[in-house]
Amino acid sequence: MIKLVDVNKTFRTQEIETHALCNVNMEIQDSEFASIMGPSGCGKSTLLNILVLDDKT
Repeated sequence: MIKLVDVNKTFRTQEIETHALCNVNMEIQDSEFASIMGPSGCGKSTLLNILVLDDKT
């Protein structure tokens, strides 16, 4: 099972703070399929990087 509780991710530059993920909650049971959908720039890739523990920032 994969369970995320209140996941947040913010990217910062000197001038701008961008909230990519705000309080994301998700639970995927073993043998369950899930899809992540949304418009460009909504945080899909950021969420996937966190799920595969590849978040280097």
